[in-house]
Amino acid sequence: MYLYDMGIIMTAAVGPTVSFTDIKTHVVFPATKPQNEVGFTIQGTLIWDISSYFAVGGQLAYATISGARSNQRFDAQLFEGNMSVNFNPIRLFWRYRSDQKWDPYIIVGVGLSNYNSTLKFIDTGQVRAKRGYGNGGGPFGLVVEGVAIIGAGVKFKLNDHWFLRFESANRWMNDDKLDTFESIKSSPYDFYNLTTIGISYKFFKQRHYPMIRQQK
Repeated sequence: MYLYDMGIIMTAAVGPTVSFTDIKTHVVFPATKPQNEVGFTIQGTLIWDISSYFAVGGQLAYATISGARSNQRFDAQLFEGNMSVNFNPIRLFWRYRSDQKWDPYIIVGVGLSNYNSTLKFIDTGQVRAKRGYGNGGGPFGLVVEGVAIIGAGVKFKLNDHWFLRFESANRWMNDDKLDTFESIKSSPYDFYNLTTIGISYKFFKQRHYPMIRQQK
């Protein structure tokens, strides 16, 4: 009951995205009317589950990021690759048991974000500015920026192999140009949030214990 099985976990997940940029209707929550600022992400993750305390892994994600303010709207298509560590703080206080269903964890990582971004006037559809589209320093001319990742998640154990997983993590970029608009008065860094629900499968070696017979 107290032994933890190390293994490899594969996860597929989808969910909404929220931008935190200069071109945004509200400071925190995204607007849906008159302009929809909620984007979409799809992710694939491979994790090495080292112990009940922590795991390390890598992730590939595709996301659409949007924002609107006054008569301006930006839309970005983004490809992200990252490496992260998942740490379970509950294990500092409670010992692992195989019959536990819920496990929270903290996510810390770094990655690279590659994107195309367009800023338009809403009323006319005229393009005001563009980034990427063959002129960036990343693959296929995408803009490439480093990101720092901080977030949290929780997984629910269905059985020894299958899990449901909910995660939400912010990505801080190392510049202020995701929306192609660089502000002087606000924060010098743009960031965005990816929140997902996913399904995980764990590969591990089953433990088999020999039967001990008492000799008469």
